[in-house]
Formats: sequence, structure tokens, C-alpha cells
Amino acid sequence: MMPTPENPNRMHAWSYVIVQAVLLVLIIFLGRDLGPQIHRLVVSGWICEWLGIAGIVISAASLRKSLTAIPIPKEDGKLSTTGLYRYVRHPMYTSVLLFAIGIAIRSGTLVKYLLVMGLCFLFYAKSKYEEKFLKMKYPDYAEYARRIPRFIPFTK
Repeated sequence: MMPTPENPNRMHAWSYVIVQAVLLVLIIFLGRDLGPQIHRLVVSGWICEWLGIAGIVISAASLRKSLTAIPIPKEDGKLSTTGLYRYVRHPMYTSVLLFAIGIAIRSGTLVKYLLVMGLCFLFYAKSKYEEKFLKMKYPDYAEYARRIPRFIPFTK
């Protein structure tokens, strides 16, 4: 049975979204004067940011009506295995991480790198939580997960 608004799983799912939003706001808006500076690679940072934005848009377009903020599939959703989903199971998370990495690279602050690491751990936990529901909803998901890497293309 899929979680419902009354089910505590929904609250748990929203907690991932809230923590994710806080980390992203900190990564985006914290200044550069927050501790040690790491060598800045401005052009590399911009490239990561723009690739991340492109990946977010492409992933959202692939999901269409199945797109949801929380890590619980929509009742009327469909499993997407095309587009970027041919290469990774969670291209939206990969794209957000790429965007955040770009910001950290451009800022050069250790604090932002640490926040990106926190976002990595959060997305790993969030994806495991989400996949529990994806396996319940879509019988083919287990086979798809066996073949397709979680975040980084071509790593299986």
C-alpha cells in the first residue's frame, strides 16, 4: 500500500525535502568569507552549474506528471526509464549535486564543500527511502535498479 497523507511515511518524506532545501539555500546564499578558501576554478564551477541546471530541466521533462517533490511516487505516476533515466536512476539528484558542486567550486569555501558533502549523504539516504516505494509500485523497478547505477553513469 502506498503512503497516504495520513501515513507517517509522508512526514518522513517531507523531512528529506526540507533538509535538502536548507542545504541548497546555504550552498547558494552563504558568502565566501566563511572560513578557509580552496583554490577557485571559476570556469569549471560555471560548467558544473549549467550542466546541473540542464540535467534538472531534462529530468523534470522526462518525469512530466510523475514529478513530485517528495520521495514517494505519485499514485498515477509512471516509471521513467528513458532520457537521462537510461544512464542513472536518479538524474535529478545527480543534477542538483552537480549544480551545488559548481557553486562550491566557484566560491572556493570549505564550508560549501562540506555542505555539498552533506547533500550527497542526504540524497543517498533519500534515494534509498524512495526506492523502497518505487519497488512496491513498479514490479520492473528491481530489474531496472540492478542494471542502472544510482547516481553516476557507467559505473556498473
